[in-house]
Amino acid sequence: MKFSWTMLNYFINLESITFEKFIEKLTLTGFEVEKIEENTKIADKIIHLNITANRKEIFCVINLAKEIASIFNLPLKINLKQIQLLTNNKTYNLINRSHQILYLKINTISNLSYQKSPQWLKNNLIGCNIKPLFLLHDIQQYIQIKWGHKILIFDLDKLDIKFINFNLLKISRNIALQKQEKIIYNNQELFYLDTINQTNNTNQFSNKTKKILLCCFINKINNLFNSSETFKHAYNETIRLIITYCRGIIGHSYEDSTIVIDTNKKLKIEKNKIKYILGPIFNKHNKFLSNKNIFKALNQLKLKPYYSYSHKIFEITIPKYREHDLKRSIDIIEEIGRIYGFKYFLNKLPKYNHKGKISIKSFYIKKIRYTLLNIGFDETVNSSLTEGEIYKNNCIKLYNPIAEEQNSLRTNIAKNLIENYKLHIKQKNSRIEIFEIGNIFYKNKQNPYNEQIHLGGIINNIQFLKKDWYSKSNKLEWFHAKGILEFILDTLQTNIQYSQTLITIDNTTIKNIQPYLDPNQQIFIYNKNNNQLIGILGKINKKYINDIDQYKKTTYLFEINIQNLINSIYFNKQISHIIRSYSSYPSVTRDISININKNDNITEIKNSLLQKNKNLIEYIEIINEYYNKVTKIKSICLRIIYRSSNRTLNSKDLININNNIKQLLFK
Repeated sequence: MKFSWTMLNYFINLESITFEKFIEKLTLTGFEVEKIEENTKIADKIIHLNITANRKEIFCVINLAKEIASIFNLPLKINLKQIQLLTNNKTYNLINRSHQILYLKINTISNLSYQKSPQWLKNNLIGCNIKPLFLLHDIQQYIQIKWGHKILIFDLDKLDIKFINFNLLKISRNIALQKQEKIIYNNQELFYLDTINQTNNTNQFSNKTKKILLCCFINKINNLFNSSETFKHAYNETIRLIITYCRGIIGHSYEDSTIVIDTNKKLKIEKNKIKYILGPIFNKHNKFLSNKNIFKALNQLKLKPYYSYSHKIFEITIPKYREHDLKRSIDIIEEIGRIYGFKYFLNKLPKYNHKGKISIKSFYIKKIRYTLLNIGFDETVNSSLTEGEIYKNNCIKLYNPIAEEQNSLRTNIAKNLIENYKLHIKQKNSRIEIFEIGNIFYKNKQNPYNEQIHLGGIINNIQFLKKDWYSKSNKLEWFHAKGILEFILDTLQTNIQYSQTLITIDNTTIKNIQPYLDPNQQIFIYNKNNNQLIGILGKINKKYINDIDQYKKTTYLFEINIQNLINSIYFNKQISHIIRSYSSYPSVTRDISININKNDNITEIKNSLLQKNKNLIEYIEIINEYYNKVTKIKSICLRIIYRSSNRTLNSKDLININNNIKQLLFK
């Protein structure tokens, strides 16, 4: 948005402030200066400001001037007073009272004789990229960019024909409106309130107009962003400019107002909260902002502060044109910091005396998630809205679903995971290991609304395991899937047992999962302590994946109740770990190849090597294997890592170790 430097100086004296300091201060207080345009033709500087969405009231020069007055703590050149609403009950038949209009003023001016728009007026419009047309138009646009009020001008000679056609058009477009707010002059409708912001009045008068009607009003919409203090200034300057350059005779003036008892919003802020959020002041021995400085900042913002010494609370009154922006106490604290200057506060994060606590359920949900991610699973997130297909009597139906496919809350995780699995198969993924942690919903005889957190997962991998180095990869089998699930449960230190029979008869959640599994290949997981059902593992029923399972893949699915799983976790207070210090000396790596017979045990060979050179060999690993079918001798490659805990190994040490290994292998 563009603002004229000359027009700003009309409202506030900025001669004592350099232009560079003005721009710097404006930027630090949240108004980004995009560009400074030196326009030599109009002898003015045009400031291009980037106005953020929360500062909608900065759309005219007077509002920016009031903001600058608060930032620099300077007085305005003009005296702004709140408009006084009429207290009498006198109304005029030319005005139809509206519930939306708070104040309305109408004037007639006749016998106009025109001159050209003065150069200073044209320059102000050119600086804001507005093309000057003729005098009345230029005055109207100038008042709007300067004061923020749109003065409506109507040609009284053309009013009869012009506005009858205009209103017929608006009525045809607003048939659905049951009640329309209108402004009526001499039994003729001037405009509708709901369309006034879209009305373009430049075609309703010209430089040949002899008799005009001025109309300006304050309604509940524009009062949110523009103060009524500037209303009379804008209206009086409009009349003064028209009389000065157009001459004419001023007719009767009509006023009407709706008395509305609408108090300004108030907020209470604790003094300690202000100091804690803003923090200490830099280079002032870490002292916080004083009450005097807080009062000064609030007064600059025109928030009328009051301080209660007994409760240590600031009470402030928010003006109407800032109510859209200042809604919470944190907004006021930000304004205090903005006016005082954020650069003066110490740039350090606050220290917390107390650590936050996390619930046991949240802790173990995170642990389960990280355990699955670490062993290669991928997490999926699905919507809880679904279509109830199986056991519809257990589903919780939505009263007003968005679509028929999302008319119920899901009763299990399995259904969504199977859909994810199908999508992976269509994308030619050979390894599918996915899981989801989410809420499920169901109803039973005891409670019509139940909600639980479940863990569900699908495992499928056609290249899961190699029996030998030279063998082909084998697909995932039942015991592999069970082993993966056991590893997850062992990592969480659960005390569980498996059973092929369902001990608990009345379990709604398991009944919702069972139809998706093969009835001959499923197993139930129980808490060993109290036989509480935790979850189920099984092979996916072929009828749900038969359309995509062309290669007869074996896919396994598990679903577990998180809360029941947490109840089965045991805590081992006796830790039997062996701790030793890590050596700071460098390691040496050597690869050796040895031939062994078919019946030789490689584990015994590794243990023998480690026992003989226990202090110098840190680790032994098999990295390769070769079998000669002719000689029937197996050759293996061992990688040995040497490291000492008290010195750096030299070549003599390595020769001795190699000799010991040779002697041992020879035996």
